Amino acid sequence: MAFFDFLKKLADSGANDRRGRLEAASFRREEDEAEDCAVLDSIKINAEPPPAAAPDVAVSPAAATGHAVPPEMPPAPARQPAPLPQPGGIYAMQERNGGLYRLVKVVHAEDGMVHVLRYAGRFLQIPEQLEEEELHLGVDAIDGSFGAAHLPIPAQSFAVNSIHLADSPLADEDFHGWRLYVDSIYDCLSESAPPWLRKAGSYAAWRDDRNAMAALADRYLLGAALPRDSKKARYWLNRLVQQGIGLAQPGEQAQEEYQLLTGGVYIREMEDGWAVCKVVLKDKNGVQLLICPARFEQPPKKANPARLLAQAGHDFAHASLSADSFLSRSALFMGLLPITLEELLCYRKHLQALCGETELRPSAFELILQRAEAGEAEAQMEAAQIYLSGDPEWEVEQSIAEAVTWLTEAANLGHGPAAHALAMICRDGAGEAVAQDAPLSFEWLLYAAQLDYGPAQLEAAACCLQGLGCPQDPALAHAWLSVAASHEDNGLSEEEKQLARQQRQDLDARLPAAQKAKARDYFRQLQESFAGEGG
Repeated sequence: MAFFDFLKKLADSGANDRRGRLEAASFRREEDEAEDCAVLDSIKINAEPPPAAAPDVAVSPAAATGHAVPPEMPPAPARQPAPLPQPGGIYAMQERNGGLYRLVKVVHAEDGMVHVLRYAGRFLQIPEQLEEEELHLGVDAIDGSFGAAHLPIPAQSFAVNSIHLADSPLADEDFHGWRLYVDSIYDCLSESAPPWLRKAGSYAAWRDDRNAMAALADRYLLGAALPRDSKKARYWLNRLVQQGIGLAQPGEQAQEEYQLLTGGVYIREMEDGWAVCKVVLKDKNGVQLLICPARFEQPPKKANPARLLAQAGHDFAHASLSADSFLSRSALFMGLLPITLEELLCYRKHLQALCGETELRPSAFELILQRAEAGEAEAQMEAAQIYLSGDPEWEVEQSIAEAVTWLTEAANLGHGPAAHALAMICRDGAGEAVAQDAPLSFEWLLYAAQLDYGPAQLEAAACCLQGLGCPQDPALAHAWLSVAASHEDNGLSEEEKQLARQQRQDLDARLPAAQKAKARDYFRQLQESFAGEGG
C-alpha cells in the first residue's frame, strides 16, 4: 500500500475516520488518573491482569500533606503552541541534557506529537551540509549508534531541541515504522479488544510505558490476544532499546537493575569462561538473555558490540533470569544494539515452550490469506505482493506462482493494480515461473487501463506508441494519454497528469491531420466504454 493510501485511511472523514476512532477509544484523556500502570507488571502469557482499582475517596492536598494550601494563584497565560513541522523536513535534534545532535526526518505531525525517523550517527555540532550516506537507519560503523524507523516526540520538546536543515520528499519506506505504530494501536483499541489490552496499548503509545511495550512485544510474537506479527513485536522491542540510550556507559560494570537494558550487549562471567550475551527483553518479570557459544579467558575492556557478537557466534542459547540472578555474576555492559530477526525468533521459541495450552491467534499473514480466500480483492493483492518478494519477518518464502494466482484472482474481480502488476510480470518475465510474453502483457495492460487505473493507461499509451506487444498506433497512444490526463480518480497524481498532458501535446505536434482525427475518434470510443461500464 502506498503511503498516500495509508494516510487516506487516517483522514478525518465520516464513519471511516480511523484516527478519530483511535482517539475516542484511547485512555490518554481519562479523567481518572488514579490508576497507574503498575497493573501491567502482572501481565503473563497465560493470564489476564486484574483491573486496577481506583481510590474510593478523594483526598484533598491539605489532608494529604498536612500543610495549609496556599491561596489560588491567577492562571498563567496560555502558552502558544509551537508551529508543527512539515512532513519531509530534516532536522538536527539535540539529545537529552544538551548532548550530541542526531538527524531526524519528520514523517507526520499532529496536535502535541511529532513522528520522526531518527538516523544513525551523532554530531558534536550541527552539520553544515547533509551527505546522503549519513541518512541511514543501520548501525553506524564509527560510533555504534543506530537509527529508529519511528519515534513519537512531544511537539513542544521537538520545537525546543531541533533545528531545521533541509526538506526531502517522503518515500513509502519512510512510513514503515509509523504504520506499525498506528496499526498496533488500532489492534489494541479495537472494539473487540479486552479492557486490559486497551489499557496496555494506550500506555505503550502515549506514555512510553516499558511494561506495556514489553507486553505488546510478547503478545505479537506469540499471537496471544493479538495477531502473531514479528514486525510489530520487533518494533516494540526496539522502542525499548531506544529508551535505554544513555542509561549505561560502555565498559562499566553492571551492578544495578537500571543497567540491564533491552538490546544490551554484555560480557558475563560463566562457569567455563566469559560469554557474550544480549538481552532480548528486560521487564519487571526478569531478563530474557541470549548467550553466544564462544568463551573468552578475559573480558575485553572496550569493544564494538556488533563485532563482539559476530566473533562470539550466533548459535544462541536462551536463558530466563531474574535481575538479581543476572547481577550475581560479573557482567560488563558493552553497548546497545537493535533486536534482529534472528534474535527475535530465538526468543519466540522460548515463549512458545512457556505458553502451554494458551489459545493463540493466527499470524498477520494468515489473516490476510483468510480475507483473500473469502474473495476480498485488496487482501488478494496484498498476499500477492508478499509472495512476490517473500517476507522473512512473516516467515513467507518467495513464490511467484502463488503471487500470480492471487493477482489473477484480484484482477478477475476488477482490481486495476492487480491487472497492471500481471502486465508487468508478463512483460519482464520472472525466471522459470513466468516467461516473457509481450502480447499477453499488453492484454492485461488494456484490461487494467479499462478498469480506469491511471498507471496502466500511461503504460498502454507507451506500448501503442512504440508497438510493444501490439501494432504501433500513435493515434491510440494519444487517446490513452487523453484518458489518463482527464479522469479524476484513476490513481495518478496531478504531476503525473500534467506530464501526460505534455506528452500528448508533444505527440499532437507530430501527428498529421488524419491521425489527429483518428485519435479524437478513439478517445470518444474510450469515453463511451467507460460511461457504459459506469452505467
